[in-house]
Amino acid sequence: MKVPAWIMSITDPVSVSVGEFELVHILTDTPVLFTVPTAPPYCQQVFVWQNNIIPVMNLATRFGLPEHSDHFIVSIFAYRAEEMGQIEYGALFLTAAPSQIEVGNTQACPLPTNLIAWTPCIRCCFQEMKTKKATPILNLERLFAAQNNL
Repeated sequence: MKVPAWIMSITDPVSVSVGEFELVHILTDTPVLFTVPTAPPYCQQVFVWQNNIIPVMNLATRFGLPEHSDHFIVSIFAYRAEEMGQIEYGALFLTAAPSQIEVGNTQACPLPTNLIAWTPCIRCCFQEMKTKKATPILNLERLFAAQNNL
């Protein structure tokens, strides 16, 4: 059985994925970003979307990956901060528009050693059929949890 997911590029060689309903909006224009001076370097900007303040995270900066692009697409994701908690939102800088794929259990693979620091923020990993690259599935609750206190 295969399930729909989104695959997204965060640097030229590294892509990540999320479940079909976790990606809620792809912004066609870069939003007005506000700097939060005391925030971590990988999440120093926020913007207003539908009367919510949304933190924007740069995963390449967070995990020390080289960045090969000056142009980013901002995409908004939904997650539950607690099992029965309310829906929260966070955003990521991406280097290309997300694309939909289907993922099945037979594609499961180990997380590459160069991404081992990501382990706390990853649900699991799969091998993408077209590129044969290992692609981590993000755990958005863990990824954004510390950012809620900005």
